[in-house]
Amino acid sequence: MKHTLISTVPEETQAESFSGCGHGPMPAARRPLNAPPVFVNGVAIDEAAIASEAQNHSARSGAEARAAAARALVIRELLLQRANGLALTPSPLRDEQGREETEEEALIRQVLQAEAIALEPTDIECRRVYDAAPKRFTMPAIYEASHILIAPAEPTEAAWADAEARAAHFVAALQGGADFAVLASAHSDCPSSSEGGALGQLQRGDLGSELEEALLALDVGEIAPAAIRTKFGWHIVRLDRRGEARRASYEAVRDVISSALRERAGVAAAARYLRELAANAEIEGLVLEFGAAQ
Repeated sequence: MKHTLISTVPEETQAESFSGCGHGPMPAARRPLNAPPVFVNGVAIDEAAIASEAQNHSARSGAEARAAAARALVIRELLLQRANGLALTPSPLRDEQGREETEEEALIRQVLQAEAIALEPTDIECRRVYDAAPKRFTMPAIYEASHILIAPAEPTEAAWADAEARAAHFVAALQGGADFAVLASAHSDCPSSSEGGALGQLQRGDLGSELEEALLALDVGEIAPAAIRTKFGWHIVRLDRRGEARRASYEAVRDVISSALRERAGVAAAARYLRELAANAEIEGLVLEFGAAQ
């Protein structure tokens, strides 16, 4: 579980994160001889820990990786010191894959939840996002189709020719009025036979180009005049329905927009919180820079 930092929340929440919580810098300890170069409120960040953490950071050089690692460890130390100041007890959670947080990860999350508080997005803000990006919320064109797959019994030209002849026989039967679903249920070599050959709702790219081009050239309800060959066998296809691209209603996507804004707001609040936490700390050996306030 990780915390990333971007920003969208109004700057006026910045002061609220720290009002009355009394977390000024701890007295800096005297640097001992031969000590590691980075200290946070008197607590040394071990060089071996920085070297180990650097392996988790992609960079153009070893120096850049070390700087990124030192920054990450300084931020972690700041948050853990704040958790100690708040006398928090770690309450680890599990993610969707079942991995449980470490106690340190839990404490960091709990600090941010307690003090990096973001505003809930309003309906006006959600509506503004919806109106500003109409293409983003456009539902792609869909179509529905059915098919009967006649697969060759073995990978030989004779077997392919036999399968083609069987497929042509079924096409003729359909043109003579045979029921498509009945033929699919009885003869199709595709699992869709249990659904009368129905493939359900499809978008461009869901099927191979050979089948898709043949299907989209048909009128609704029309059966292709000849079977189409793919690597799976011969397909007898019918276009069942065609739908145009359309814009999703605001009500249908409002929760998605709200969730995205909430996540961005939370990250922005965390960024402001860390900026102020660092400003009130005694950090030696590293200049902890943050982006411009949002």
